[in-house]
Amino acid sequence: MSLRSVQNLARLALASILVTTFLGQAVAGPALSIVSGDAAGSEISLARDIAGLVPARADFGVAAVPGDSGLRNIERLLDTQATSLAFVATDTLYAARDEEPLRAGRLRFVASFGPQEIHVVARPDIASLSDLAGKNVNLGPEGSGSAMTGARLFAALGIEIKPVALDGAAAIAALQQGRIAASVVLGPRPIPLLTKLESGAGLHLVPIAFAGPLEASYLPASLTHDDYPGLIGASVTLPTVATGLLLLTADRRSNPAFETNNESLIATLFSKVDTLKVGRHHPKWRDINLAASLPGFVRAEAAENWLNEHQQGAAKRAIEASMAAPAFGKDQKEALFKSFIEWQRAKSQ
Repeated sequence: MSLRSVQNLARLALASILVTTFLGQAVAGPALSIVSGDAAGSEISLARDIAGLVPARADFGVAAVPGDSGLRNIERLLDTQATSLAFVATDTLYAARDEEPLRAGRLRFVASFGPQEIHVVARPDIASLSDLAGKNVNLGPEGSGSAMTGARLFAALGIEIKPVALDGAAAIAALQQGRIAASVVLGPRPIPLLTKLESGAGLHLVPIAFAGPLEASYLPASLTHDDYPGLIGASVTLPTVATGLLLLTADRRSNPAFETNNESLIATLFSKVDTLKVGRHHPKWRDINLAASLPGFVRAEAAENWLNEHQQGAAKRAIEASMAAPAFGKDQKEALFKSFIEWQRAKSQ
């Protein structure tokens, strides 16, 4: 499905979700949405964590809504005013840019969550990916990050499958009923949908070796029994591959009121992200890299401003602490101060 062809469907889907999400809620101001992935996936947990950072007294409300981590999420960012942030798979983003570079040029990079693993859940008779040749394999809803990544995976390996387009929960039911042989699930481990599966369900995860044609497009990764007790045996480390998971926004300078609220949301996330790395929040928060860049894309202005302010503040504190140390002589202090001034000038260019 092309980027353009999902536009109207995306608008209708998001409108329906937002009405349901905000029904009965008292919101102080305009509602912003964070579109994620499958309703039973990891991205929805991450989106809820972000929404939970916004205080009740804020001038705007925030809702985490299901999405596809793919083309529809990109469409929502570009064409739906209520959409503030969206999770998108790295390979899907670059595919969208290659197809419609001008539209994709309005997207803005916020943060990288690092690798997200490819999971292939299969019935007992499937021991390897090659066993799936000619069989029904669910790749996820058309245009989703899972569908696009899964299609590329099997194409790279030269394995011809019969693709099926189901969401996560429906795919698990189809697996248990024997209507499909396997399902591709893309997302940061552990994925809630898969952690709920018990060993007696007769399903397992298929290993994916990082070798040959996969080395050019993917990263090596692994899954363990601790991640999925019902799908992986004790003391087993299962090889797999991964792509990236990104948090994006869009250029909305034509809507100053929305842009102000969106900038506030991004600044809140950056300021409070350390609180999400502890406790019962999703483990993927420990992998987030606020300072990472994304080749070919511009960083969101709110993210850039926050990074500049905090990096400059950290540098100033380090210099002041160094200059206060009795072990430094006058010449060393002057050299340090000169280096700081040069650093400041470089940042302003």
